[in-house]
Amino acid sequence: MKHCLLRNSFLLFFIFISQFVCAQQINSNLPLPEFKAVKYRATIDIMNKHLSGILIFKTQEDSSVRIVFMNEMGSTFFDVSFSENNYTFHSTMKSFAKKSVKRTLAKDLGMILMRGIYASQQPTKITEVQFEKKLKRKGKVMYYTSTNTSQIDSIANFGKSKKVISIHQGFSSVDKIPEHIFVQHHTFQFTIHLSRLHVTE
Repeated sequence: MKHCLLRNSFLLFFIFISQFVCAQQINSNLPLPEFKAVKYRATIDIMNKHLSGILIFKTQEDSSVRIVFMNEMGSTFFDVSFSENNYTFHSTMKSFAKKSVKRTLAKDLGMILMRGIYASQQPTKITEVQFEKKLKRKGKVMYYTSTNTSQIDSIANFGKSKKVISIHQGFSSVDKIPEHIFVQHHTFQFTIHLSRLHVTE
C-alpha cells in the first residue's frame, strides 16, 4: 500500500513539473510584443469611409498599452488603452462611436497586442510555430511564428467554421517591433494598414 501511494505521489509530482515546464516554454516561445513608444502611419477603411493619420502605441507606467489614432491636424479619432485582461476607450469620434465598431476595433488591436480580449493570457501550443488563444467572446485566435524566431508573422481569428480576420506583420532585422501591419476582415469591408515611422521621418 505504501509503495502504491509513493508511486502515485511521484506520478503527480512529475505531471505537475511537466505542466510547469510546458507553461514556461509556451511563454518563452510566444512573448508579448513590447510597443514601448511606436508610431505608425495609418489608414483605416471601414464601410466606404477612409481615414488616415498617425497611430501611436505607448506603454504606460502600469504596463498597460495606450493607443491613440489622430489625423494630420491633431484631432483624435480614438483613444483606447489595453491592460492584460481588459480595454477602455477614453474617447472616440463619431465614426467609431458605435458599440459594434468599438468592439471590432478593440479585437483587432487586442490581437496585435495579445492582451485585453482573451479569457486567459496563457496560450495553447499547437505546434512549434502555432499557438491558440480563446477569446472572452466567441471564437479563437491563432498565432503563427517563423521557424527560427519568435516573431509573429500572421494572426487569424476564427469563428465557428471560418476565418473572420487575418493579420499579417512584417519585421526588419533591427528589432522585434513590426514594420508593417495589415488587418483584413473577411465578413465585411474593414481594413487597417500600418507602416512604422522612425525618428528621421
